[in-house]
Formats: sequence, C-alpha cells, structure tokens
Amino acid sequence: MRLRALVRKELILLLRDPHALAVLFLMPTLFLILMAFAMSSYLQNRLPPLHIVLEVSQESAASQLFHDALQAQLPDSEIATRSDESLARVKLAPNFADTLLDVPHQGPDLVFPAQFDNISRERLRSAVRIALAQSRLLAYLEDSDVIDAQMPTAERLELAQARTQSDMKEQDQLASGNLSGRANATQMSVPAWLIFGMFFVMLPMAGSFQREQQSGALLRFRCLGLSLGTLTLSKLLPYLAINLLQFGLLLALGVYGLPLLGPPALELPGGLAAYLLLAISVSMATCSLGLLLAALARSSEQALLLGGGLNIILAAIGGIMVPKSVMPDAMRQLAEVSPMSWALDAFLTLLVGHGSLADIVPYCARLLLFAALLGSIGLLLFHKRVQQTQWTTHY
Repeated sequence: MRLRALVRKELILLLRDPHALAVLFLMPTLFLILMAFAMSSYLQNRLPPLHIVLEVSQESAASQLFHDALQAQLPDSEIATRSDESLARVKLAPNFADTLLDVPHQGPDLVFPAQFDNISRERLRSAVRIALAQSRLLAYLEDSDVIDAQMPTAERLELAQARTQSDMKEQDQLASGNLSGRANATQMSVPAWLIFGMFFVMLPMAGSFQREQQSGALLRFRCLGLSLGTLTLSKLLPYLAINLLQFGLLLALGVYGLPLLGPPALELPGGLAAYLLLAISVSMATCSLGLLLAALARSSEQALLLGGGLNIILAAIGGIMVPKSVMPDAMRQLAEVSPMSWALDAFLTLLVGHGSLADIVPYCARLLLFAALLGSIGLLLFHKRVQQTQWTTHY
C-alpha cells in the first residue's frame, strides 16, 4: 500500500514537471525525427550535390570527355568552368591530352576550400579517378586503333563506361545467415536515437531524489519507518514504466509517424518477445544508472551535469553519434564498455539482421548484468545517503 502511494506520488510530481517531460518525451522525439531526416539521404546513397569548378587550361576533345565523364559520376552536381566563389577545383594541366598515356601518370590537381568536408572530398577524389581512368582507357584504345578517334564524344564515353563499370548487388546478411535486400535508412538511424533518448531518464530520476532530500521529504519517509527496499522501488518502478512507454512510443513514431514526414517507415521484423526483452533490458540499465547517479550527486545541478555529460560520453563511444565502423581500433574496443553499444547491436540484429530472441540474448544479458552491478552499487550508496539524511537549517 505504501509502495503504491509512493509510486503514485512520483508519477504525479513527474506529470507536473514540464521540463522532465520534455527531456523524457519531447527531446527524444525531436532527436529521432531530425536524425532520421539528416541521415536518410546519406544511408540511401543520395548524398547532397557538389558545386565544383573544372579549370581547363587548353580545351581539347580529351578535356571535354573528362568533363562529361566527371559529370556522369556526379550526376546531381554542378560543374562550372569558372567561379569567384570558394569552391573545390579540379585543375587540368595544359598538356592534359598529351600525357594521358604517360606511365607513371600525373593526374589533375585538386584544390579544396577549408569548409569542404572529408566525405565530399573523398567523393570528388573517387569521381576524378574514375573519369580519369575512362579518359586514359579511350586514349589507349585510340592509340591502338581499336576505336575511331573521330567518334562523337557521347559515344566514346558510353564505350568507356561499358568497359569500366559494373552493377553490384548489395545485400544484408541476416542473423540466420540468409541474405536480404539492403535495409532502409530508418532501420539504421532510429535505434541509435531511441536508445540515446531512453538513457536521459536518469536526469529526472536523480533530480527527484535531490528535491526530496532538500525539501525534507526523504527525512519524513525515514521517520515513517519506510524500508530501504520500498523507497528504492518507489524510485525505480515509475521510471522503468516511463522507459517502456518511451520505447513503445518511439517505435510507433518510426512505424507510423516518419512515413507521413517523408522518410521510409520503420519495419519491425521478429517476434514481440524479442522487443519486450530488449525494452526491459535497456530500461533496467538506464534506471540502475539513474539510481547510481541519484546516490552520487549532491545537488540538482550536479546531477544534471553528471547525467548529461555521462549520457553524451556513452553515446559518443557507443556508436550512437559516430558509427563504430569508422572508428579506429582503439575506439572500437572502447565502445564495447558502453551499454549503449550493446543495446544498439541488439537493435540492429533485430531490425537489420531480422534476428530472433535467441540472437539478442547475449546483448541483453550484458545489459542486465550491467544493471545488476550498477544497481547494487547504487543501492548501497542510496542506503548510505538515506541513513545520513538529517534535519538542517534548510528544512
């Protein structure tokens, strides 16, 4: 009866706190929507167009063919011949046509402005390499009298493309070992930001404990003879339920909400039991971390600083903000200590790998072990804080 009253009290206080509700529901929703939009083009290989300048010192049939080949590699991009803006530039040497068959060959010069990001730089490098390879191939075929040098540029380029390009089929390997079509962008982006949002539950959880201690409510609970277990459960159960609600709502947003805004719908392969186990495992991990934070922090401001900083650090090293595939080896090994990494791997096993309950059990076991370890430490510190709570001049 007392536990029910304390849980009800915790929920009422939470519903009256608009800031906590924004942290728990509004912010994860915005993160999910914004990142799904931001990553949708990248994950579906529809990268934004480039604006570049191709500087040609001496016009020739070879330079024109190079221009057309480069445009074919960057079909949505704009290739200008001159511009006063700070744009990436590809500079062809005056003797470009005469040196195509040189070995070793000196290719065009690339000049990048400072704000040109690394992904765009690599895109341009790859496009220039392919266009240059096609230009050199045609120069070799013409020099060998295999093709007529008087052929129209479009036909020559088509011939080079036919000899240098291949269609490749991309598939994802499922947890079962079978292959399927490539997963859509939503399958790849939604899990990361759903997990990131769920871990923010530790902020209001720690803040609630600090408010009760500062207001004297915690001391009054002690005077009523409430057990440590009752006080602890009164903190864990409401936020555990909120985490499960977050999980369900954010998945529903991915399935039904995102398609209305443009990105593809989130598909949920696998059984309900797998998602339920994952939801409980992640919720237990976040709430145990919140309990430990509540016991460690000495003020609401300290809880906010520690909780926010810890959440960002776990996300940064856990593959939430930066994919683990692009991390150096040392960072990939460090990522294995982040509970967000385990949760993300389990989610991707379900959504992308079409895994089953058995496939995610190892990840969920890590999360539950993490929850048990941090929960035990948090419980000991929580008990110590409760025992040390005394009347002060602030009450």
